[in-house]
Amino acid sequence: MNALIGFLADPWQLPFMQRAFAVASIIGAVCGVVGVYVVLRGMAFIGDAVAHSAFPGVAPAYAFQGNLLLGGAAAGVTTSVLIAFVSQNRRLKEDTVIGVFFAFAFAFGLGIVLVSTRDSWTTDLSSFLFGQVLAVSAGDVGPWPSSAPCRCWSSWRSARNS
Repeated sequence: MNALIGFLADPWQLPFMQRAFAVASIIGAVCGVVGVYVVLRGMAFIGDAVAHSAFPGVAPAYAFQGNLLLGGAAAGVTTSVLIAFVSQNRRLKEDTVIGVFFAFAFAFGLGIVLVSTRDSWTTDLSSFLFGQVLAVSAGDVGPWPSSAPCRCWSSWRSARNS
């Protein structure tokens, strides 16, 4: 029995496991609060589309050794603006436009990955696609506890005002 308890408790002595658990717990709480607001406002599909449309910005940023955050943000903002612009046409429903841009953007990003000649391309970008919570550094943990209440409060205010 002691061997089983040791097997389950030993990983929690490692600092990277403690950081990963702390960040995952805080993100889980914040995403639960913000997610309720997003679903009630009917914005879940656009959130999914913008998240997936960041990939075509991350892929070239990675290929040219640029900033992944800026590349993903540029692609996400561009897709959002294009969705808003095309949705102004009353003949197309917004969900249809979102679905088309969602599929196109992600396929475009995968196309960039497939034609890339950089070594270990897919291995490194898979951590972007699927995440790696165990890679959270001590510097990454700092902003989360302080920003989490602000994010929850802003969601509450937004929901209350709408």
